[in-house]
Amino acid sequence: MPVAEWSAASVKRGVIDRALGALGPDRTLTERVALFAAAASVGPSFEPGLQPRRTLDQAIATGVIAASTLSAVTVAQSAVESVARFITRGRTEATSAPARLAFTVGSNALIGLGAEALARALPPREDERFRRAVLRVAANRSARVAGVGAAVSAVVGLSDLIAEDESRRWVTRIPIALPAGVALSAWHIHRVHRRAEREGDTTIRNVSPLSSIGISVGVGAGVIGLQAGERLIAHGVARGISRIAPAYDVVSNPLGHVVALGLLGTALYSGYEYAVRRVEQGGAAIEPAYETPATSSMVSGSPASLVPFATLSREGRRFVNMVLSREEISEVMGEPAVADPIRAFVGLDTAPELEDRIDILMDELVRTNAFDRKVLCFASPTGSGYINYVFAEALEYMTLGDCAIATIQYSMLPSSMSLTRTGLAVEQNRDVMHAITGYLRGMPESRRPRFVLFGESLGAQTMQDIWRRRTVEAMERDFVHSSIFLGTPSATEFAKAWRLDPSRIDPEGAMVEVDGFGEFLQLTDEEQARARHILISHYDDPIPKFGTNILLRRPWWLGPADERPPRVPRSTDWRPGVSFVLTGIDLINAMEVVPGTFGRRGHDYREDIARFVSVAYGLPVTAEQLLSIERALRERELEWAQKRVVTEQVARAREALLREFKNWGVSSGSDMQADALLRRMFASQPA
Repeated sequence: MPVAEWSAASVKRGVIDRALGALGPDRTLTERVALFAAAASVGPSFEPGLQPRRTLDQAIATGVIAASTLSAVTVAQSAVESVARFITRGRTEATSAPARLAFTVGSNALIGLGAEALARALPPREDERFRRAVLRVAANRSARVAGVGAAVSAVVGLSDLIAEDESRRWVTRIPIALPAGVALSAWHIHRVHRRAEREGDTTIRNVSPLSSIGISVGVGAGVIGLQAGERLIAHGVARGISRIAPAYDVVSNPLGHVVALGLLGTALYSGYEYAVRRVEQGGAAIEPAYETPATSSMVSGSPASLVPFATLSREGRRFVNMVLSREEISEVMGEPAVADPIRAFVGLDTAPELEDRIDILMDELVRTNAFDRKVLCFASPTGSGYINYVFAEALEYMTLGDCAIATIQYSMLPSSMSLTRTGLAVEQNRDVMHAITGYLRGMPESRRPRFVLFGESLGAQTMQDIWRRRTVEAMERDFVHSSIFLGTPSATEFAKAWRLDPSRIDPEGAMVEVDGFGEFLQLTDEEQARARHILISHYDDPIPKFGTNILLRRPWWLGPADERPPRVPRSTDWRPGVSFVLTGIDLINAMEVVPGTFGRRGHDYREDIARFVSVAYGLPVTAEQLLSIERALRERELEWAQKRVVTEQVARAREALLREFKNWGVSSGSDMQADALLRRMFASQPA
């Protein structure tokens, strides 16, 4: 070949190699397997969940699943390769290309078969130990990774054999892993939508196929970038280990990946800690709608209270300010109210020590004569300190105000950020329970109030687990008449033990779990009469279902399609990591509510609360009164929501005016001028 033609051919081949290399640069088998698995995981991420997903939700779910798959498969395949290298001690490096191909494929296949055999030897059990379950899942996932490794290594090895001819060297530059993974995902997305339409599952209806494919491509590009950064760190660590400690060279690659993923985890944790601090500051902020203490002496934070109003936190100030008055109760119930309701709330900032907070709560109950009321309710709040307003008002209506609600805060964070504080919350609630029951024990039986419990979400967990490893009978020995728990989390130990063995935890059948009031009415008359402790868990509420158990074994609600409960998608398959992430994303949408519009979906239990308060606590009302209560609950919730929005906007407008006045050099009397201007503006608006 003439020199000019040879140079042109070389340049042309170099251009092609660089173009193909940009899509699929030289990668190790571990990286190729991880890239294929991450791209292929995009498809299953589009399966329907318990709640409707928007395109943004889908993007988050897909990104998390793809990134997690990339990380897990990188570590797993790296470990598989290290095992193979350890067995051969590197003796295969000098063999022929066909022999190396056979060894790589064979070693992956054999390790995969061994891991699968281990997984099958550990069948799932409901009461199994955590370590056993983790070992089974790790073995099963490793078997799958080894299988993919065998397939990818076969394709890569064949391309290497073909490329032994100099003229076909470009074959090794063809990207294989990413295009194959994307193609598999595209097929799976199409299959998901077809199955969802056939089964009538609508939770992914808002995500179009075109958007899905676009997200898949975008996530694929993001995964490549993430892998590049992780690979750079891992290779640097591996080279360092090989130089410093050559004896550990065989495990340097997996150790490098572990270090790289550890750095990524540290960065994510630092971001989480920063977010926690910001959220806590918001939880302590004073809202304009509740910036003044309540006037009723029967609530905490009032001028007569032992609890300073400034220590109540945002949720505490809402709780005490929204108490019903006698006039409101009388108007709705059609008969005179008996008393002003009592709401005792002790915030996390009320006292630094746990014992002091409990003493203050008990002093508040004694100050308000709460133990002389018809009903005394001990309510455990959610992570932020929230007590369901609909519940509190329903109880106050039905008792004609002759009730007291006692609450003690353990966190100012949303429940999702308060999971690490459940131990403190259970300990705190147990001490409050001991203090209340001790007081009740010293009272004549005829004078004791009806002592009831309430908990929603994390509040249900932190209340029930007071009696973990005990029974319902132990609960009733503490003078508990009845209880209502909404959306009990799956991590609740008491509920978990009761579900596994109800005859041992509750031999009398006093506890029941239902989807809603309609399902409660389907119980026999005898079962309804025995029911004193009611767990209300919607079938499409992810909070009672989300937990590490989804990672370890198929949950009951994702069993055979024809045996699944209502509102659980029938077209969804259980995949440990995918199902875990999708159920976690469902948590976001499960708590979306519209003020004043009660529903029975996800974690919204407002529609049935009033009826359950009447039935569980033994507070009968007429049909007309129940209808009036339901109407008032909706109207009040909407009014308070509107007030919060309006006062917040007015406060922002006032701050903006003051800033502008300051820029103009106007300072004297600017506060009064801003207030006067806002009053004139609002007065000129139509009602």
